[in-house]
Amino acid sequence: MMNGKMKALVIYKPNDLRVEEVDIPKIKDDEVLVKVEAVGICGSDIEIKNGTYPDYIAYPIIPGHETAGTIVEVGKNVLGFRVGDRVAIEPHAGCGQCKNCKVGYYSYCVNYGKPGHRTLGFTVNGGFAEYVAAPARNLHKLPSNMSFEEGAMAVSAGTSMFGLMEIGVDAGEFIVIIGPGPIGLTSLALAKALGAGTTVMVGTRWSRLNLAKALGADVLVNVREGQDPVKVVMELTDGLGADLVINTTPSPESVAQSVKMLRRNGRLLMLGITWEPTPLVLGEIVVKGITIKGTRGEARNALERVISLASSGKIDLKKVITHTFPLSEVIHAFEVFEKRVGDPVKVVVKP
Repeated sequence: MMNGKMKALVIYKPNDLRVEEVDIPKIKDDEVLVKVEAVGICGSDIEIKNGTYPDYIAYPIIPGHETAGTIVEVGKNVLGFRVGDRVAIEPHAGCGQCKNCKVGYYSYCVNYGKPGHRTLGFTVNGGFAEYVAAPARNLHKLPSNMSFEEGAMAVSAGTSMFGLMEIGVDAGEFIVIIGPGPIGLTSLALAKALGAGTTVMVGTRWSRLNLAKALGADVLVNVREGQDPVKVVMELTDGLGADLVINTTPSPESVAQSVKMLRRNGRLLMLGITWEPTPLVLGEIVVKGITIKGTRGEARNALERVISLASSGKIDLKKVITHTFPLSEVIHAFEVFEKRVGDPVKVVVKP
């Protein structure tokens, strides 16, 4: 068992962040100890920093839930993994006992925040540290042709993949993605890999829209320049509308637009979160037969599928990573991400 100290980012309470030495975590019999090689910053990390995350957070907490690294210690009950394995770590373990966990929907564990439940970086310490303890059932081996940075990015993309698995993507479908952030961009890349037809990316900044183009978007819509995404979609589909809209933004207005640009029997996947009142016309949803589905996290083994697509060259996760920082600069990295200094997309920290 490893003993000693490690460097870690600890959030003691909202806006109280410190990089300091803490004890290397002790693992349980069903866990492994991972030397963290890369961990991504997510919007949820900023909410935890600011005290605005809408669910339970176990302050003080080491955040970080998009993590990849190398196994350095293995619990005695762990099977299938050994010291030296390169892994990406799925954050949601759940309790393993509730109805949702038993059928693979561990990101919807009904015992969230209670004893027995574990979500790295939220209810137990996460990856913004030199080492992290993780349940073996959360691990996914990284092929040798994938970097640790891609492994951390794959965890983020698992959210996109889970959503697509739940809503379904048929070959040749006309798909609109709203919001070219990390989740929107990986949703685009994954949809293309799964056989999507024409894809439209809606955003507000050409830097990100051009990145979407590099990832396979067929049409770019910049609403900041006055382009109307509903009008564009209707013109491209001869007035029928899109088969699927993937909305990754917290904008209530964009949700209403999503419904308007869908065809009859179309589908809306909500990956963005807003707690503000959203102006939806129920009659429009009913008459058009629209399905609306929200998803959270990366359940149902979605991360394994992302790794397969990335390692086989069907998606390129490297394009989404724009900034990297050492752990000693993690507080600055949070600021860069939150304040969009240098227009970051995905920021990765390398302890």
